[in-house]
Amino acid sequence: MSEIELKNHLAGLAIREFLSQVGEGGPSDFFKVYRKVKEKASYAAARRYFWILKKLGLIEPTRREIGQSHTIAKQLYRIVPGKENDSRWSAPQVALYPATRLGRSRYGK
Repeated sequence: MSEIELKNHLAGLAIREFLSQVGEGGPSDFFKVYRKVKEKASYAAARRYFWILKKLGLIEPTRREIGQSHTIAKQLYRIVPGKENDSRWSAPQVALYPATRLGRSRYGK
């Protein structure tokens, strides 16, 4: 894979930018690139964002590929055609769970 630079620190927009550049990729591929932009990023968060984006219908699985360990297949994803400019990319977690926008106040504290 060629060197990819992400300009955006927001995970949803960074994933969109990443998938636009590579065509298809998985959470581990994205995480390797995203960690250079945001040092405190975690692989678990990257996986969660891919799950959220899939649930929202913004990305779709394409194929499975054998990973570096040669034992576990990794799932690759691509942007669903026509969803490249969907407004939900900027805040996918809020789009899936609107109450998260309320922060602590959603608990009545």
